[in-house]
Amino acid sequence: MQESRQPSGSATRWGPLFGGRARDWAETWEGPEGWGIPVYEHILDRLRIGAGSRVLDCGCGAGRFARMAADRGASVAGVDAAEGLLEIAAERTPEGDFRVSELGPLPWPEDAFDVVTGFSAVQFAADKVRALAEAWRVSRGPVAVVIPSRVSESGIAAVFKPLFPLFPLEALEGMKNSGMFALSEPGKLEEVLAGAGLTVHEEDEIEGLIVFDDAAGAVRAFVGAGPTALAIGHSGEPAVGQAVREALGPFTGTDGRVALPTWYRVVIARG
Repeated sequence: MQESRQPSGSATRWGPLFGGRARDWAETWEGPEGWGIPVYEHILDRLRIGAGSRVLDCGCGAGRFARMAADRGASVAGVDAAEGLLEIAAERTPEGDFRVSELGPLPWPEDAFDVVTGFSAVQFAADKVRALAEAWRVSRGPVAVVIPSRVSESGIAAVFKPLFPLFPLEALEGMKNSGMFALSEPGKLEEVLAGAGLTVHEEDEIEGLIVFDDAAGAVRAFVGAGPTALAIGHSGEPAVGQAVREALGPFTGTDGRVALPTWYRVVIARG
């Protein structure tokens, strides 16, 4: 099921950007070797998500995690600002409850879920404290938050960095507060969690490897990512695509496959 509701705030910015090339995103970043698989499996195992579990994924995208949770018997729901991605999530898991919405307020009552998750999502919210407070309101159990770590070593960050001159300056400034790495600096996430009435119950760092069969697939992934749309709108797709191809060089093997190292901080928080 998919319920539409006109988002506002930061969702009006990011929703169309992430949804503009939804199929590209779903088949690359949320594909079989996409960025989230190691952290999805970690959360599923650590929180013992299975038959009878009620799970909400905030910023669920194309629903890869929701599908994996449903495969373990969980009842799943998801919320995202990108309508195009939610359509794919509903295709992947027709029995799920997927809704177009901000991360806060969430369109469910208190204690509606056993677990609420947010995989590389909360950092895009304009009001991150409210987003996490809402996640805590609708959860009768933990809130799991995943953000990028070891940014300086990340393959994703290394590919994006050469693109910065292709972005409008105001977009780069805006992404410091609402963007992929907005909560990655030491202490940032703890500050937001505390504002929402949450504390870190346990945490881990998960290392992963994002693999693309060839450079063309990797370029498709980066060009289809929401933030990249801002650079394309400013500098044009040919310039952005060429910059991505050049940045992928150090991560391309002799067999042509592209492998990007990633690290993610996984926090399980409680009130």
